[in-house]
Amino acid sequence: HIFELRGYWQSYLHFHKHSYELQNRIFVAKQLVIEKVSKLFINIYEQQFKFKPQFSLNNHQLFKKQLSESKWTTWIGIHVRRSDFVHLNFSSSEQYLYFAVKYYRKRYPNASFIVASDDKRYCKNLFHNQTNVFITPESFSEGDDLIALSFCQHSIITGGTFGWWAAYLANGYVIHDKVYPSGCVRREHYYPPWFLIDGYVRAYQNSANILR
Repeated sequence: HIFELRGYWQSYLHFHKHSYELQNRIFVAKQLVIEKVSKLFINIYEQQFKFKPQFSLNNHQLFKKQLSESKWTTWIGIHVRRSDFVHLNFSSSEQYLYFAVKYYRKRYPNASFIVASDDKRYCKNLFHNQTNVFITPESFSEGDDLIALSFCQHSIITGGTFGWWAAYLANGYVIHDKVYPSGCVRREHYYPPWFLIDGYVRAYQNSANILR
C-alpha cells in the first residue's frame, strides 16, 4: 500500500499512539534497500574489527535487532541539516555537534557514528579528526540515508523534519538542538522524551526557548 500525508503534521499527538506500527510495519525498508544500506555497516565491521558479520538481511527489523545486539559497537546516527538552513541562520553550531558526540562517547565507549547530511563535504571536514565517524556514501539517496539512521540505536539531530523522523524511527536516546529557531510555540510540537530536559550546549544563549 502507498500512503500519502498532506500538511505539516507537526504535533506528535497525531500519530504517537501508533508508534509501534510506524516504527515496525509502515516505515520499513524494502529488501533491495536493506541489502544496499547494510553494506555500509558490514564494511565498517570489516575495517574496524577485522571480521565480516553474518547478518540475516531478511527484513528491516531483524537487521536492526542484529545491529543492536552486537557487542562490538553501539551505533549512533547523526543528521546534519545544512543547505537552506545555513542562509536562514538555522543551522546548528559545530560546538553543539562536538558536544553531542563527546557525550555519547562517554556514555558508550564503543560508539560508532553514522552521519547523513545534505552537505556531506561539510561533514567530512567537520569530523575528519574524529575516530569511528562514518559519512554515508554519495551514492546513497535521501531514502537510503533515512534507513541508515533508523538502523542506529541512538541519535543526534539538528533542526528539520528529516532528522526528527530518523530519530523517531531509530527509537533510542536522542540529543536534539533545543535552541533551533523552529518558530513552533505549542507544547505539543515538542516530543517530550527529547525536549523536556536541560543541559544542552548553547541553551544558556536562548533560555527563553527551552520548555519547562
